[in-house]
This record gives sequence, C-alpha cells and structure tokens, in this order.
Amino acid sequence: MKTKYFGAFILVLVIAVMSGCGRGNEQQNQSSVSVSGTGTVLVQPDVIRMTVTLSNVAQTTKMAQEAVSSMVRRALTILKDESIEDKNITTASLTFNSEYEYSSGRRILIGQKAEQSIAFSVEDINNDSERVSRIIDQLIQINGIELNQINFSVKNNTEYFVRSRELAFQKAVEKANQYAELSNLKIIKVLNISEAGNQQISPIYNRFVNQRLTAEAYDVAGSTIVPTGELEITTMISLVFLLE
Repeated sequence: MKTKYFGAFILVLVIAVMSGCGRGNEQQNQSSVSVSGTGTVLVQPDVIRMTVTLSNVAQTTKMAQEAVSSMVRRALTILKDESIEDKNITTASLTFNSEYEYSSGRRILIGQKAEQSIAFSVEDINNDSERVSRIIDQLIQINGIELNQINFSVKNNTEYFVRSRELAFQKAVEKANQYAELSNLKIIKVLNISEAGNQQISPIYNRFVNQRLTAEAYDVAGSTIVPTGELEITTMISLVFLLE
C-alpha cells in the first residue's frame, strides 16, 4: 500500500511540473513592450522662497554677533512690514569662526566672523507683482547682506502633478500603440506601471543661485527686476504593455 501511495505521489508531482512548464512557456511566448512617457505642465509660480545671509567681522565674536543680531532685527522688521508671517521665516544657519587673510604666504588673523542665514517665503506674488522687488530693494540697504538663493514654486501643485501624470501616461500609450502597429500586434492591457519621479523646475534664467546681487539685477531706475517666468511640473513614468 505504501508503494502505491508513493507511486501516485510521484505521478501527481510530474504532472504539476509539466503543467508549470507549460505555463512558463506560454508566458515566454507572450509579447510585451516597455515604454516611457514624460508629461510636463507649465504654470505661473505664486510663491518665491529666498535665503539671505548677514555677516560681520569684528575684534571679538561677541561684537560680531551683536552686529549681526542688529542686522537680523532690521531684516525681520522689513519682512514683517511686508506682511511675511512668522511661520514663513526660519533661520537656515548660524556660524561663528575666525576670519583670516593671506599675505606673502602667511595666514593673518583679522578678526572674528559671525554669520546668520535667514530663509523666508513670499506667497501670492501674482497679486502684487512689485512685492518681491520691493522687499529686495529694502533688504539690500543693509550693509553686509547677501542674497544667496531665489526659488519659485506653486503653493498648491497637486492638480498640476495630476495633469502631468495624465500627459505622461497618454504619451506612453501613444508609443506603445505605435510599436504594436509596427509589429502587427495590438495592446491588450498594462502589465506594470512605475513612476521614475516627478519634479518642479524653475527655468534657470529665473533663478539667482549662490550669487550676490549685482548691477545686472536692477533696471535703470535702480529697482530690482525679478522675472518669474513659468515653472515646469514634470512626471516621468515607465509602462509595460501586453501585446497579442
């Protein structure tokens, strides 16, 4: 009896293996196509994020820190007067170190340096096109201030990313259909979808990155010019389609 049961088990196992091989061969014989799609939506930014650095070199660290604190208070007053909320103002960094200069190959101590960076955002810039320029024009009156970075963004960007995904998917489907037609096949269904990522990009000509404000940033009347341009909301996806 045990021998019969063992023989029956072997038979079932062989049938299962053959069945699995059949399905594997069937899957291998199926045609598929892998394509990618990129969707980009252009949108007018409504938020600008800026980072300014205030620094001072003095005989002692305390003297340098007091000078920087005075500069910071002045900058905060300007931002408050422009209705920038506290939640939109943060300290990005605060450092103290020795300042040196080099002469004839020698390092000479010239004082102690205090430096504080403040990041803040200005919302609804579309409602007041001169607001950003007005803020910058006031901030640069503070001697020793540097404008390190300006980034544009959209406060509520969900709907734009939804649209960019739709466009990316449509473009991927167009590619898949074309490849299917060239192969005398047709699309059956989507087998796999993966998103390579999405991003919000401000055109490079609309950003001041790690640069001090220079004369080129001003118009003939002495007022700062800050063009906003358009943001690119982009989604990149990869899809695999089953063909027959």
